[in-house]
Amino acid sequence: MLWYNLSTTLIHKRGIFLILDKLSNAKLYFDLHPRIRKGLEFLMENDLNSLAPGKYEIDGTHIFVTIQEYETIPTEKGRWESHYQYTDIQYMIRGEERMGYANVKELEIVEQNEDRDLMFLEGTGDLLKVGQGYFAIFTPEDGHMPTLCVDEPQFIKKAVVKVLCDN
Repeated sequence: MLWYNLSTTLIHKRGIFLILDKLSNAKLYFDLHPRIRKGLEFLMENDLNSLAPGKYEIDGTHIFVTIQEYETIPTEKGRWESHYQYTDIQYMIRGEERMGYANVKELEIVEQNEDRDLMFLEGTGDLLKVGQGYFAIFTPEDGHMPTLCVDEPQFIKKAVVKVLCDN
């Protein structure tokens, strides 16, 4: 079941919502959690094109961002992942990619690494196009498969804000 509200897309599957929207609409999500707000504000207030790839602290280990540059890959080379403690805000600075989405309860865990806050999963889900200037929010309940090419592999730049979900 899909709902469209202006340019906001909420994808609803079995009681779980995925947020996919333009950064210009980020204020709509400020009330989700103070840390989500702080992460979105960082994306809105900084010249992300000028940031070199690497990790930048926003609020210690509670909120940080990783700037990534890479070439997108074909879907068959993608890998489902999820996290134990962190919510991802994945923002496309330059280029576009497809991202897979599925509830982790519908996927099978094949590898766990709690020290790295990462689990890898197998299964199937939906593929979404995330264009330049858009962000997607993935909670620990959301399996996601980033880095996928839309048509052909392309070099992209992306910010991944990690928001600790401890309360």
